[in-house]
Amino acid sequence: MSQTRSQNEPEPADSPPRGFFTQLTQSFGMRITAAGLTFAVVPVCTHTLGTKGFGEYAIAMASMNILVVVAKLGFDTATLRYVAQYRSQGEAGLLRGFVSTSRRFTLAASIVIAIGLAGVTMLLQERLLQERMSEGVFGSLLIAALMLPVVAGIQLREVSLLATGRVMAGQAGGVLMPLLLMGLIGIVPAVTVRVLSSASVMFLNLCGAVITLGVLLAMTRRPIGVSSGGATSGGASAESGPSEARVGEWLSVASPLLMAQLLNLLLNQSGTLMCGSLIGTEAAGIYAAVARVSSVLFLGLQAINTIAAPTIAGLFHSGQPLELERYVRRCSLASFAFAATFALVMLAAGRSVLGLLGDEFVSGYVPMVVMLGGLALASAAGPVIQLMLMTGRQWDCITVFGTMTAISLLSGYFLIPSYGVLGAAITAAVARIGTSLALLVLARRRHGLWCIAAPLPAAPPPISAPQSAAA
Repeated sequence: MSQTRSQNEPEPADSPPRGFFTQLTQSFGMRITAAGLTFAVVPVCTHTLGTKGFGEYAIAMASMNILVVVAKLGFDTATLRYVAQYRSQGEAGLLRGFVSTSRRFTLAASIVIAIGLAGVTMLLQERLLQERMSEGVFGSLLIAALMLPVVAGIQLREVSLLATGRVMAGQAGGVLMPLLLMGLIGIVPAVTVRVLSSASVMFLNLCGAVITLGVLLAMTRRPIGVSSGGATSGGASAESGPSEARVGEWLSVASPLLMAQLLNLLLNQSGTLMCGSLIGTEAAGIYAAVARVSSVLFLGLQAINTIAAPTIAGLFHSGQPLELERYVRRCSLASFAFAATFALVMLAAGRSVLGLLGDEFVSGYVPMVVMLGGLALASAAGPVIQLMLMTGRQWDCITVFGTMTAISLLSGYFLIPSYGVLGAAITAAVARIGTSLALLVLARRRHGLWCIAAPLPAAPPPISAPQSAAA
């Protein structure tokens, strides 16, 4: 039986296989820790910088985070797919070629985009917005340009680690960076006896990012090996490096993955933007707070997606449809269990939680309940987005995301002016449910399986080892 497992299931080449719940526990623990540290950074920064300074810092960070998504060119999601695929198939040469190509293209794109950000910032400062752009925003944006390639490198190496089953190492950046930033904010003023500006905090964040990248470089120094059932990591693959055709294939897959990421980002952020433009910044603030609290419901799914993507790719490309369905249903059950539990807790404690943010935010309780209901139902679809992306159905995701974004914008245009934050919450809930339902139907049509929180299909009978392997 052990031989059968090594022949048919992808395993980390450098560590023993671990169970689903072990990996889920590790991933969820890292997610919770990273979320808690990220939240802790906010009061530290606001206390250090004040409202105006924190706004300058937030503008720079938001600009950089959006551009990082573009700079990765979709190779972060493609890495989860191709690394798992090539490892399970024993394609050592293609594996090394893909990893090298993805890093080179991402580095080049991030440098070009960073230069563009710095150039646009200086152009706006000198010619267009001399009176409107503060020195703090100007300096923070320039440092954000320097930080952009570093963050892109961190995130790409994290997904490389995740693709090989190193769950905790693959989420180290989300823990190290906020820890380092808070530590430097506490140490530097005490040593230099100087008040920190927004640009100074941005520079400290850059220093923390460089240290984090160094740690991840050390973790990924060893070449990624293939699974024991395939070719050896020394290069038994028929192809020793990427051909022009392969590079074109990788780009043709990564590009729509990038488009899907951007559309999904727009779908998730449209509520705040529409509230701000249609009914004012106060409503946008309340909606943003409601959305932030409600998004905790998806921590379980995010932890699951972290470990699910490479496993889905490995099972799909090694031809195990029944095992694949059992795995995605198990993920969906775990996702829905966490989401439903959190929703029930927030039904009881939601007003108190919102009250911690300020008395004015308590009015968002009803919109929060609506949003939680929609997100909980959507969570029953589990990793359906990862299922489609990891199995080459990225264009289906683009179609669904694009359609639901258009529907969300159109419905929000009519609902938000009439119902305020509640209208935005209804729009968001319907968009989430609609996206999940559409992808569930497409997954059933494309792959003949249901990615839902439902009883698992019967376990398959043991599979004997292939004759070629036995020989």
